Amino acid sequence: MNKLLALTALVTLSSFATAQKNTTLVWSGAITGPTSDAGSSYAAGVEDYCRYANAQKMLSVTLTCVVRDDQYNNANTQRNFEEFVGNQNVPVFLGYATGGMLQIKGVVQETKVPTLPASYHIGIIDPPNNGYMFLPVSSYSENIVALLEWVANKERGAKVALIVNPSPFGRDPVVDARKAAERLGLKITDVQEVGGNNLDNTALLKRLEAQGAKYIINQNTAGPVANILKDAKRLGLLGKMQFMGAHYTGGEDLTKLAGDAAKDFVWATSYYMYDEGDQPGIQLVKKIGAQFERKADTIRSVHYTSGMLAASIAIEAMKRGGKTITAASVYKGLTSMNGSRAFNPGFTVGPVTFSAKDHVGAENLRLLQADATGNFKAITGAQRSKMFQLVHPLK
Repeated sequence: MNKLLALTALVTLSSFATAQKNTTLVWSGAITGPTSDAGSSYAAGVEDYCRYANAQKMLSVTLTCVVRDDQYNNANTQRNFEEFVGNQNVPVFLGYATGGMLQIKGVVQETKVPTLPASYHIGIIDPPNNGYMFLPVSSYSENIVALLEWVANKERGAKVALIVNPSPFGRDPVVDARKAAERLGLKITDVQEVGGNNLDNTALLKRLEAQGAKYIINQNTAGPVANILKDAKRLGLLGKMQFMGAHYTGGEDLTKLAGDAAKDFVWATSYYMYDEGDQPGIQLVKKIGAQFERKADTIRSVHYTSGMLAASIAIEAMKRGGKTITAASVYKGLTSMNGSRAFNPGFTVGPVTFSAKDHVGAENLRLLQADATGNFKAITGAQRSKMFQLVHPLK
């Protein structure tokens, strides 16, 4: 790593001997491989917002946009970080998977390059090595605790099962969910791991039914959840069980895969939806998507909006940091986003705020429920989970 730091310093000195004319925004994530059902749209959002920023001359320098497929492979993520931070001196890194972000967490701290992941795993910003990692929106753990609060308000003492992805992304919120359930008077009956090859979930669902689990909370991507919902419909369990999930489980990506089996699914997310066309951020999503001729499914995906949010935060931080764009100036720009200077590009149900201690951007979330046509409608206003701050206080 010392070699990487030395190379970074050398590039820094030579790059700014003359007036800065360009800078680079790079994203490393899964365009192919596991969870690419979300990653491909996210990548398109990053790329298009970056191109839009250049067209609008948001910065005084030319922005080079790089979207790199790491195939959900942690080693590829680390190589991309070292290539762009160490060799090309990028001032901010946009990452993706939970595992990859945890793997480079120490290197991010060492190089002091602000990094924004697509993973909303709270452990990424927990100590140690948490000075330069920033979550764009509320964490998966807070999503799930908010869902548990909703269950407790409906039925205190209810039995709840968790179905999670077999990865750090899926597993890590379970600890906070267990703590919250105990405080809320709920019983976690089971925690099952399900990946993307779950073509027959009969045994899983029969097991949860036998346990009396009425509420099923998913921490996964839309594909595996859609397969579970279709099997639940086939087994006559929709209506008997309430299916729910954190950010990457829902939205139009889910209804596209699950069809009418997605009806009544309850979903936690910080983002506005495609059909909320009165929101300025959604109007911008549609405008940019049309400008760069994206397919309708891509534009409608919440992950396209998510990619735009990450890129917009990075570019706004570049703009705020000063005339010369460096990792230090981007950090300064990010941590200026609070109070009257909060950043609100309109993609989320509340502004993006950061400080030296606050590394969660858009902290508000809503719960939404799919109607008979597959559209998700808000069933709560913008809110924060009250219980989450008790089971996982900021450190």
